[in-house]
Amino acid sequence: MPENTLLQVNQLKTHFFLREGTVRAVEGVDLTLERGDTLGVVGESGCGKSVTAFSILQLVEKPGRIVGGKILFHRPDQETVDLAALDPRGKAMRAIRGAEIAMIFQEPMTSLSPVHTIGFQITEVIRLHRRIPPRISESRRRSGARSRGSAGCQASPAGRPLRQA
Repeated sequence: MPENTLLQVNQLKTHFFLREGTVRAVEGVDLTLERGDTLGVVGESGCGKSVTAFSILQLVEKPGRIVGGKILFHRPDQETVDLAALDPRGKAMRAIRGAEIAMIFQEPMTSLSPVHTIGFQITEVIRLHRRIPPRISESRRRSGARSRGSAGCQASPAGRPLRQA
């Protein structure tokens, strides 16, 4: 494994077991994500994009489950964790989810809030997962946005949330 690799998904298979039969929602997905890179997953509706993301975070609900493959998360300390082998509700997976790997959902009721600034919402996640005071979490959020070149994530005047026209 190259030391710059963050996530490797190998032959991921996620199926849903229904009375009518088995739905093979994800069948053999392979992908590699390097540190500092952004990955866009594009495809037709129903092709398995969301199920792949839910699988990586171990958020697939019954009657679905991961039935094959590996999801290798390479931590900065060189430890490698196979997320597919972890108990979805276990302590280890809950410690990773949100703190080390996160997802912004597309569904309107579970995505970013339109009544709070993006900065506030990111700071809130840092504060909750790192158990640090608000002033320090705000500082970390600002330094992280600068280091990643997040020019497209600017606040509106007076720090109010941006609204889509």
